[in-house]
Amino acid sequence: MVMEIEVKLFATLRDYLPKGSGRFSCKMEVDDQTQVRQILTRLNIPEEMPKIILVNGVHGKKEQVLKEGDVLSIFPPVAGG
Repeated sequence: MVMEIEVKLFATLRDYLPKGSGRFSCKMEVDDQTQVRQILTRLNIPEEMPKIILVNGVHGKKEQVLKEGDVLSIFPPVAGG
């Protein structure tokens, strides 16, 4: 079954958004067995780059299966002092 999710990328990860995306996010059609890890691969985001993964505002894991309407937010390492 095909479903739609929203992917939000932050800071340096925004460079991985597909052409034609919004400034911070894009909608993606995926099947009902799609894991977070597969979205990272589809966007060519290096495996080690995401440090914080949220699904609908709650901490998520790379092996988590996404559901219709989920909002996946991905953050790179945070720098600062």
